[in-house]
Amino acid sequence: MEFKKIFALFFLCFPAGMGAFGQQTISLTLEETIRLAQEQSIDAMIVRNAFLGNYWSFRSHRAELLPSLNFSAGIANFDRSQRALQDAGTGEIYYRTNYNMNNSATVSIDQQVAATGGTLSLASSLNRLDQYRPVRDITYYSQPVTLSYLQPLFTYNRLRWDKKIEPEKFERSKREYLESMEEVTLKAVRYFYSLATAQLNYDIAVGNYSQMKTMYGIAARRHEQTGSVTRSELLQLELRMVNDSLSISTRENDYKARLMEFRSFLGYNDKADLQLDRTEQVPELRMEVGFVLEKTLENGSFRIDQEISRLESDRSVAQARANRGVSVSVSTQFGLSNNAGKLPAAYSDLLNHEIFGINLRVPIVDWGMGKGRVKMAQTQQKITLAHLEQALTDLEQNVYLEVVQFNAQRDKLRMARRANRIAEERYELTVKDFAAGMISVTDLNTAQSEKDAANMSYLTELSNFWIYYFSIRKMTLYDFGTNTDISAEYDKLLE
Repeated sequence: MEFKKIFALFFLCFPAGMGAFGQQTISLTLEETIRLAQEQSIDAMIVRNAFLGNYWSFRSHRAELLPSLNFSAGIANFDRSQRALQDAGTGEIYYRTNYNMNNSATVSIDQQVAATGGTLSLASSLNRLDQYRPVRDITYYSQPVTLSYLQPLFTYNRLRWDKKIEPEKFERSKREYLESMEEVTLKAVRYFYSLATAQLNYDIAVGNYSQMKTMYGIAARRHEQTGSVTRSELLQLELRMVNDSLSISTRENDYKARLMEFRSFLGYNDKADLQLDRTEQVPELRMEVGFVLEKTLENGSFRIDQEISRLESDRSVAQARANRGVSVSVSTQFGLSNNAGKLPAAYSDLLNHEIFGINLRVPIVDWGMGKGRVKMAQTQQKITLAHLEQALTDLEQNVYLEVVQFNAQRDKLRMARRANRIAEERYELTVKDFAAGMISVTDLNTAQSEKDAANMSYLTELSNFWIYYFSIRKMTLYDFGTNTDISAEYDKLLE
């Protein structure tokens, strides 16, 4: 019997699937699980890459506002063809052979002006024309310096709106990164307690089977020697022992499944032997609705997201209005130029050249299409503002419920801990009383069931406590343990 007890204790401490000889055991607390999830899980990697994508999108926007240096060239544009020409005096059309080759190169510095929507360019170009017929001739045409500016008027200025919206989007991406990492934390908590629950179920099944075998042996002796245990009670104990034996396999398989999920989430291979350390360090914390709401609005992405929605609705109205009316663009160009048969001569005795023009487009009859687009944009703007107002109300209600549930959960956890201690102590006394022949099999089974239920209830309440805690931390981006705002070293993410 002593050997059986030792054998059962061995399986209780080293359940199947939890490791093998020569295999390093990694013991993980909840805090260590969260750290590993944020450092090496696939979910965390996805979050980091999503942030990098937003960063490069913002970099592209900033680059669009900077001057760009461009080079363009047309090389070996050869043309040997018949061209139709019309005599200016007689109107007669006749064909002449065009036989030439054109080469050109241009270097320009272009700057988009976000404030006005115009484009300023400074360019230098050179063109060489080789004429093969009717005589061999080479002509160079140079424009050493050309300054040009194109300015649309009364039109939609995309860059101006992007300059307002894109920095807000990048700031939102920073906060969404923190919120997503907190979501990874929440996922880690759920995986941790899912595995802890499966492990506890397995441990309970193994422990109950071992304990029930001992109690069955005692009851069998009392049945044979004194008759103080009836045949019915003995069978009741045996049935409980058989049921506990059957549940071991089921709970072991469930434990292995949860363990594989846990390994996969943390990025460990199947050979890693992971053990959970459920050492409790529950903070004595009571949250205030006003403070949680303040931090949610201050640190979270909600306010920025609302501001972006407002700006985008304003942009849509501005775009609809601009596309409805008169479209005007003004283009100007000032520079120096010359042409000559020799390259150096093309850069001497330069002549001024000035170009100015206005392009005008006026819709006379559009059958109300432009007006309709403006009205649609304005209607959508009102809908957006209504949604934003409702979203703020929903957020306030959600914060209130989360805080109330957390504070209530803290009290439930305290009561569950007390109930667990009471059930454990009662079960120990019941086992001793049964061994002494003072209570019945029914009392023993009842005490065991209550003990198991109290163990599971306490673990469930503990899991719920941390889920509520980290859910509020995700909303507020505030660490209630250190009383500091949650932040990230974004520069290291970009390395």
